Amino acid sequence: MITTKVIQPTPLLRPYVHHYWIIQANQESMFPIIMPTGCFKWIIHRKRPFWVQEETNFSAKASVSGPYEKAIHLSTEEELEMIMVIFYPYAFHLLTEIPGRLFTNNNVDFEGLDSRGFKTLKSQVLESESSDAAIARLESFLLRQLAQAKMSPYQQPLAKVFQSIGQQPILRIEALADMACLSERQFRRVFIEHVGLSPKQLLRIQRFHQVANRLISMPVSSFDSLINHFGFTDHSHFYREFQQFSGMSPTDFLHYLQAIQTPELFSAYRSYHDPRAVQEV
Repeated sequence: MITTKVIQPTPLLRPYVHHYWIIQANQESMFPIIMPTGCFKWIIHRKRPFWVQEETNFSAKASVSGPYEKAIHLSTEEELEMIMVIFYPYAFHLLTEIPGRLFTNNNVDFEGLDSRGFKTLKSQVLESESSDAAIARLESFLLRQLAQAKMSPYQQPLAKVFQSIGQQPILRIEALADMACLSERQFRRVFIEHVGLSPKQLLRIQRFHQVANRLISMPVSSFDSLINHFGFTDHSHFYREFQQFSGMSPTDFLHYLQAIQTPELFSAYRSYHDPRAVQEV
């Protein structure tokens, strides 16, 4: 049996934390492919960690996962209880003052961030009596971080930029820089420092993520409407981008979705990639 839950953060944290995501399973065989989203995540395994790309580190039960540019292949046949804190792309840097570029395509154990209280947080979350209690611990930590943070002058401009990207990920870099009231050069520097990716990289990832969500949410008989709607130049461009970020063709991705169509697993997968679609299963 697989259960999943999406929890909204407390109002003070909503400009920074997109949502909390919990998945629990009783020795289910699972082989999910997690597509890149451009977001930072805290990943806490309260039981056995997933195997990642056929490798695992059983001591790394709490880590910061930076923005990835390729899909991640996970697998497990163990009892599972995992919590994710999913941040808006710019928010991790604002809450921790750690440069986002240090985490690009990388997972960093909380143990390596001990000077900022992460080691203590790891112990508290792993020892909590339930997932809900663990999330309460995480929220308390984040609220303390927020209270101590030096508010960046880039917070509001970047929040505005990401809201626009979420609505239309085919904007030009010049338009985003103007929106942030920064020169293009300064905008790129600030963006990489906070997000860990260049503006162009994140725009491409966000567009791909929206395409993948569309395929997860509804069947398609042709990719033509996606190509036109999301501004790909032609079929070749669409297939090349999809292959780069997912490691498979769009057709193979549809076959993969059919392969995980057990109600519990598909709903869990969909609630991770599009939390607005499934709130709780």
